[in-house]
Amino acid sequence: MSPADAEARRRERGVIAQREYRKRHASKVQKLEQENRNLKDAIAEINRTLKGQPLSNDLRVVLRRARDLADITEDDTMDDVDNQDVRGVASSQPPPDKLSRGPPPPPATTQPPTVPENPSSTSERRLRASGRSSPRLDYGLWVDTDRLIRILEPPLDIVPYLGPGMHTLAGCIFWSTMNYTVDLWEARPSPPAIKALDRMFSHSKHLTDRKYLLSLAQARMDYKNKGYMFRKLSDQFAERACGESNQLVRDECEKKGRPSRYWKTPEEVAGNILNQITTDQAVRMQAVAEGKGTPSDGEMMQALVGWLSQNFVCFGDGPRWSTVCVSVGIGSWVRELMERDARADGEATSGLQETPS
Repeated sequence: MSPADAEARRRERGVIAQREYRKRHASKVQKLEQENRNLKDAIAEINRTLKGQPLSNDLRVVLRRARDLADITEDDTMDDVDNQDVRGVASSQPPPDKLSRGPPPPPATTQPPTVPENPSSTSERRLRASGRSSPRLDYGLWVDTDRLIRILEPPLDIVPYLGPGMHTLAGCIFWSTMNYTVDLWEARPSPPAIKALDRMFSHSKHLTDRKYLLSLAQARMDYKNKGYMFRKLSDQFAERACGESNQLVRDECEKKGRPSRYWKTPEEVAGNILNQITTDQAVRMQAVAEGKGTPSDGEMMQALVGWLSQNFVCFGDGPRWSTVCVSVGIGSWVRELMERDARADGEATSGLQETPS
């Protein structure tokens, strides 16, 4: 069996294993979402039943804690009832700050130095301070928080880029594109940002709802940074909608003479790069992806992922690069890497040949 055949079979096995993994996760996600909805509905029903009734202090505390866990915000009527009940007992105490009852901040994580720093790490603080339901995007992009549920299972399309997959070449490429996309949205109405967004989405008529697509990118950044994300309670078919959008985009590109094989995913782009560089160079780039490596290799990796971030197009389920883009951009980067290493080897050899006088 030739090395090419072995590699093809290895990739096929990987695709099959990932497909089965996604099926298991899809079933688990649907079950957890249904449990979340049932639990929230039950707590909301208890809240409505007890509304307007005199409650003991202990019961009021327990009920408020249950609402917090279910991300249910008291409506104005409940606030009024609580205020009337409490006024006679502790009139000097101010009402609790609803915005301060957000989820605890996630533990700090170490980011590889080559991946652009994610400015959304302060989104939790912005949410509490401003009272806006959308920490990064336009107000109104997300609905009120009492209509959101916290999702602990990752979206299926980012599973390959979480955990160990985050610190791979493909992972660095993927998360760099997500971060760049959200930063562009924040930079509106700057003409360069608008132009970049047009290039990213205008290749397909099925990608007109940019707010929704950007909200998906933000949700994935949130999951990467926090280990959870929020989803609208009524949005039960978001993953299916993404899949349908992706298929529509693929069909449209097919009609334009650019079939699926013309467009490369982050894994395929990373595989293309690794096939063109030496084993030693691949090990060095992996070290950089893990937050190690030399400053010189870090600069090379930063240049690579930065260029890829600025030259991808959206397919509804993630970034893609055309084969022409990959051939030209990656080829130029590989040549620069080879030339840089050759110069470094030449300088090292010259230094060894010099003898002290």
